[in-house]
Amino acid sequence: MREAILHFIWQGQKFPAKELRTTLGLPISVQDTGRPNTLSGPDFLNAHIRIDKQQWVGHVELHVKASDWYVHQHQRDAAYENVILHVVWEADTVVTRKDGSNIPTLGLNEYIREEEMTKFRHLFFNKKQHSLLCEGDIGKIAATILSPWIDKLFQRRIAQKVECIQEWLLESGQDWEQVFFMALLKSYGLNINAASFLSLGKALNYSIIRKNAHNAFLLESMFFGMTGLLGADKISDPYYLQLKLAYKYLQTKYKLRDESVFKPEFFSLRPYNFPTLRLSQIANLYHRNPALFMAVVKATSLKSLRTLLQTNASTYWDTHYVFGKPTACNPKSISRQFTDLIILNAVLPIREAYHQNKGSSDLNFLTFVAQEMSAERNKIVRLFHANGVKATNAYQTQSLLELYHQYCLKNKCLHCAAGRHLLYGK
Repeated sequence: MREAILHFIWQGQKFPAKELRTTLGLPISVQDTGRPNTLSGPDFLNAHIRIDKQQWVGHVELHVKASDWYVHQHQRDAAYENVILHVVWEADTVVTRKDGSNIPTLGLNEYIREEEMTKFRHLFFNKKQHSLLCEGDIGKIAATILSPWIDKLFQRRIAQKVECIQEWLLESGQDWEQVFFMALLKSYGLNINAASFLSLGKALNYSIIRKNAHNAFLLESMFFGMTGLLGADKISDPYYLQLKLAYKYLQTKYKLRDESVFKPEFFSLRPYNFPTLRLSQIANLYHRNPALFMAVVKATSLKSLRTLLQTNASTYWDTHYVFGKPTACNPKSISRQFTDLIILNAVLPIREAYHQNKGSSDLNFLTFVAQEMSAERNKIVRLFHANGVKATNAYQTQSLLELYHQYCLKNKCLHCAAGRHLLYGK
């Protein structure tokens, strides 16, 4: 049994015709199941329920077992004090509030027969690794159902990134250049080194970047030094030793503190994504345009954004991927695909955050740019494609990523338009 099934049963009131009763035998009449809560706290908010002769307005909490209330420590959380009904599959214990009063409990296993569960099992119980709960069905849903949901998912993905940017703004004292520097670093780190690169962005004040932007070598020395990439003693490479010497000077001059910066990883990365190359590319990007934030905010097309973000690693990296190990000459510029990822993950969200702070929205431009980009290529997009949902641009693939991470992985089928359609038929 999974709670997702209980959510479906409660929200759709999939009960037999006979009267429901609490575990103490009191009759239950549900006028309003409440609003599903996607945040922390009770599962359904502001329900209207009549228990015996008393009308109640409050929240509903769902669990597989009643004892899960104590497992999850709800008795210590004030957010659950206004729970008026505890809906469970198995009422294995009595649940009380802080004041000792009983919380009315509905045990569903007394009302739902085994055959009534059959139509749910394909959806909830047949999930394979790296598959979708609605595998084999989602591709059959009409575009009139999926398209509006894709639009909402894109907007929610942008909204989550904007919320994160707003938090960084508060931490930085409303320094937009600093925040964009952080967002850019995090995006350059991709999944493996996002935390490391972000920790560098938080530890390094952008005013120092601005003061040294005339020299890409100095920026490299700071980035490599603060991330711990200049800590080896056995490397005799001249460029490495020059960087190390420059970092010691800058560390003293600006009182740089690198204790909070995580060292980036090389393991499992393709050479073109090695942190050495990515940090050098960022250094050269800011060397070319120290006022990058305002430039991307003022850009009016995808083409102009791509031009602004185009950058190469320093010439040393033409023949290296790591320090002290020469390779065949191959200039390390960022690809179109990588540039578009940076635009999606850093540029578009910060533009929207900036416009929101000005009392407007940049969503139309964001939508246009994402729709103009080619569809992303990753295992999640391929998974949906294999199940009949084919994305043709980055707007759609960003929506599918949001769907997978925020709904599919969390089994939130009842909060998904596709899931509700498959379950309710509407």
